[in-house]
Amino acid sequence: MTVAEATSSAIDSVTTRARAIELRDEHEQALFRTNDHRFAGLLVAQWFIAMVVACVATPRAWVGLSSEVHSHVLLAFLLGGWLAVPPVWLAVASPGSATTRFAIAAGQMGFGALLIHLSGGRIETHFHVFGSLAILACYRDYRVILVATLLVVVDHVVRGAMFPESIYGVATVEPSRWVEHAMWVAFEDLFLIATCLRAQREMWGIAERHAKLEAHREVERDMSEAREANRVKSEFIANMSHEIRTPMTAILGYADLLLDAKTTAEERRTHIQTIRRNGDHLLSILNDVLDISKIEAGRMTLEAVSCSPSAIIGDVASTMRVRAKEKGLSLDVQYATAIPETIESDPTRLRQVLVNLVSNAVKFTGRGGVRIVVRCQELSAGGTLTFEIVDTGIGMSDSQMTRVFEPFVQADSSTTRNFGGTGLGLAICRRLSLMLGGDLVVESQPGRGSTFRLTIRTGMLAGVRMFERWEEAGDSIQPPEANPEEQSHGRLDCHVLLAEDGPDNQLLVATHLRRAGARVTIVENGRLALERATASWRGGVPFDVILMDMQMPEMDGYEATRALRACGYDWPIVALTAHAMAGDRLKCLAAGCCGYLTKPVSRQGLIAAVAAAVQKKGASASASGDRESGGIFSEMADDPEMKDIVGMFVESLARNSVALEAALGDGDRDTVKRLAHQIKGAAGGYGFPSITVAAARLEVLAKGQGPIDEAVRELCAMCRKVRVVRGAA
Repeated sequence: MTVAEATSSAIDSVTTRARAIELRDEHEQALFRTNDHRFAGLLVAQWFIAMVVACVATPRAWVGLSSEVHSHVLLAFLLGGWLAVPPVWLAVASPGSATTRFAIAAGQMGFGALLIHLSGGRIETHFHVFGSLAILACYRDYRVILVATLLVVVDHVVRGAMFPESIYGVATVEPSRWVEHAMWVAFEDLFLIATCLRAQREMWGIAERHAKLEAHREVERDMSEAREANRVKSEFIANMSHEIRTPMTAILGYADLLLDAKTTAEERRTHIQTIRRNGDHLLSILNDVLDISKIEAGRMTLEAVSCSPSAIIGDVASTMRVRAKEKGLSLDVQYATAIPETIESDPTRLRQVLVNLVSNAVKFTGRGGVRIVVRCQELSAGGTLTFEIVDTGIGMSDSQMTRVFEPFVQADSSTTRNFGGTGLGLAICRRLSLMLGGDLVVESQPGRGSTFRLTIRTGMLAGVRMFERWEEAGDSIQPPEANPEEQSHGRLDCHVLLAEDGPDNQLLVATHLRRAGARVTIVENGRLALERATASWRGGVPFDVILMDMQMPEMDGYEATRALRACGYDWPIVALTAHAMAGDRLKCLAAGCCGYLTKPVSRQGLIAAVAAAVQKKGASASASGDRESGGIFSEMADDPEMKDIVGMFVESLARNSVALEAALGDGDRDTVKRLAHQIKGAAGGYGFPSITVAAARLEVLAKGQGPIDEAVRELCAMCRKVRVVRGAA
């Protein structure tokens, strides 16, 4: 056995023993509480019996005192109350405690002594003592027996010496009777104590067995969960392998066919379309994995902008109707209530959820059709919009419905074999629906189809135009215009420095740019990008745009960008990265980039990004013109996603300028250097490269011994002039 196994075994043993002790204590406490309540009732009954005996039996037992019945009843009432009330109160207030058990033992044996006295020492009444000891053994606590025995001994010794007639019914008693009585009590005690100890051992054994059984069941449960998790993982990996290998097989196979000299132009065009289609499928799989990763990490962010639900529905219906028609299915849209012209939501994510739901409905429906039923409910705090995706497909059982929204899970393995998919789509849809302020639920019957009900928040609907019928939406049901970034920007007349370490990506990006008219210089790491950009800039012919891969050998894109900004380089740098998480864009911008592109890069998106960056070139000259006109504006003024965080940075600049002037007045160069470093590191990322240059100059001066007054005043003046957008006060 290894050390790890021995340690694990020891830990398991300690854990099992601790659980056994816990179970034994729980069982003991339950036993103690039950007996406390039973003895409480018995004590009250004996109190009543004692008073009855005082009325009926005592006058005949104590013949000389027959005329004093009331005194015996009073004695039974007072002494019986003193024996019964305290233990009964403890049984109610503190059941299960040792104090309660000992008080009950004292009360029970006290009633034995009282009944012996009231009966005039009748021998039959002495049996109450032995019976009381026996029933007190129900506690399975030998200490209770010892306490009860001690009370019996004290009572018999004291009363036997001072008032023997109350115990034995005669005025004179031989000591042998005390000894005989004590022997009988001791004899019974031996058996009762032995029984209590044996019962305790049995309780411990039972508790230990239960603890081991629980541990075994817990291990079995953990193993079952682990096996289930491993099974799901294995199925997911196998499924993902299939989903990835299938399009990859097509891509590689048709790429080989393209290399065949016998391939005709028409065949070549078909092969290229097949490769592109399978590439899009691969990208959708990667996007699903990325989405679920961002959601699980809590890094998925949604926006709330004004959008047209009718336009989104029209886009989804138009896209999916082609696939439905291929299968001979109908795809209809119905308005169950009036629908608002616009709502406040995230149109991209809403469309993503609807596309997934409708796509699934078409996929799992063999005949019949699919309906998109939309209804709206207005509330005082804003409305809700409900989309019901109703199909006549294969349906699901109750057990399948409970698992269908779990990540990496499909209804069953046959679903994967027959229909494909990764099992991530519905999990993503459910999470997104919650983030959109609603929920996603399903109703289904095997063989009769399914209904997925998506609910989202709409924002306030006061004053919003409502459409009663689908046809009234008019132009809004047409597919939305193409994203401006996806539209061609025509010819590029610029010089681009491409920093990219992958030869295939170098060739692809450079080809797109050169065909669009750009001149392209290629370097394979961040150090060469820094050297080439610095040399051309200082030589008076800077690159119009730098496309910077953020993961490169020797020096990565983040470090190269920060180095360029630190030395005053203020020409556009666009990040080119495969990192597509929510925080990656901000990380690139914070390093000093003014744009952000994720791989794989589309031709339209690449040209659009370069064209937009070219329009911002000459940032230093532009910033100078801004200062002359009374304001310094962010290069990101046209980016609505950055407006709020740029505004927060502008507010921080105002605070930092006050702190800088205060530190200068106090002669605190360390604080000046620290604040300058902070401003230098962030300003470029928020679209203020001129601020970065001024802050970098101040930081260098603050590290030395020379005067810094002018540099501080210049930077503070610039900080007070910054604006988020043109025209902002």
